[in-house]
Amino acid sequence: MSAGAAETPVGVKLVSHFATVEQQKRAAVLGMWAWLLTELLLFAGLFLTALILRLLHPEAVQEAVRHLKFWIGATNTVVLIGSSLTMSGAIQLSRLGWQRGMVRFMLATAALGSLFLLLKGYEYYADYHEHMMPFLSDRPYELKDSPPSRLFVNLYYVATGLHGLHLITGISILLAMTWQASRPGFLGRHQNRIEIFGLYWHFIDLIWILAFPVLYVLNR
Repeated sequence: MSAGAAETPVGVKLVSHFATVEQQKRAAVLGMWAWLLTELLLFAGLFLTALILRLLHPEAVQEAVRHLKFWIGATNTVVLIGSSLTMSGAIQLSRLGWQRGMVRFMLATAALGSLFLLLKGYEYYADYHEHMMPFLSDRPYELKDSPPSRLFVNLYYVATGLHGLHLITGISILLAMTWQASRPGFLGRHQNRIEIFGLYWHFIDLIWILAFPVLYVLNR
């Protein structure tokens, strides 16, 4: 038996252009980090624009921030931090080979992510009735006479909408992976998928932890 074959765990599929499973795993992790950094640059541009707008037009931004639902943003921050803890628990249990417990933690993570979306949906619904949402109401906007306020609100919807899209994608992938992970032998073949997906989920949480103070707290 060759050295490369000796390092390949039973049931793990090694792609031909990798020498070992460990090398294959490192390449996958590196690829995920590279993609997450590009996404971080996207959100960083939005947050930087919002911060500059706050510095140039503090009173106008304060008027816009007054309409945002602080209690929902704060609650959702706690919810996503909790989901990071459950995702970390799923990763640790996958390393220990405790498949049943891992699946439960993954389901808890998906449930917390879904709770975030429900709260965010309620917030958007309340925003609509306060004439805040662009293009979705035929009634006049309360902030239409203040371009800086309207620009900040638009940045808010772009940033939170993109974050919500990432979260919906993450929950969908997580549920599909949970179904796969409930089948016998999953950890022996695909444990690295749990860890790589964990990077994506923690990224979603990090973006919201940055978004909450930038959008809801400063200039309030």
